[in-house]
Amino acid sequence: MNGLVKKYLPYGVVILLIYMLVPIIFISKSLQGFSTVAYYFIFPATAIVCAAMYCSKYGMDFLFTLIAPVVFIPSMLIYNGGFHLTNIILLVAYLISGIFGLFVGDIAFGDKRKKAEAEAEAEAEERLLAAKRRNEEFVNEKAAEAEAPKAVETTYDLNDDDDDFDYSKYASTDKVTDESEIDDILNEFGSSKNN
Repeated sequence: MNGLVKKYLPYGVVILLIYMLVPIIFISKSLQGFSTVAYYFIFPATAIVCAAMYCSKYGMDFLFTLIAPVVFIPSMLIYNGGFHLTNIILLVAYLISGIFGLFVGDIAFGDKRKKAEAEAEAEAEERLLAAKRRNEEFVNEKAAEAEAPKAVETTYDLNDDDDDFDYSKYASTDKVTDESEIDDILNEFGSSKNN
């Protein structure tokens, strides 16, 4: 809704000013005979021009065509005697003028807008494709990293003698059944640690 107000406001203000201020010119007795110029020529021309300008910028929007008839209602009530058949016909005429203005704007100025929209759409599509390519490259890199075997670098120094226990002496598969042998082994290990 806020976007519609921003789009409609400048054109609505222009239409409102013309529909409210132009009849003031024709209030004097000498110009009252020319008030039909405002109602039959100036007001429809205003609706056509504003609708054409709006359409050239934003495209066909039939809701916009309601601005001229709605804005004419206060002018009609103030300057033109209220709701009677002539004023109802003028409301319809301003609605038709707005629709005609939309078509004029689309035919006359729509090519520039359509070309700009097509360029913007192509640019957005190109950005989307580039983003998809970057995403695929990222996914492929992650998949390649996951599939590649991780090289674990483990180095063992065979001459490393942090442990001075002689395993080869006791690596036999025979079970030691005598407790005295176990005590001898433990004593031998303990004596070599103290040295």
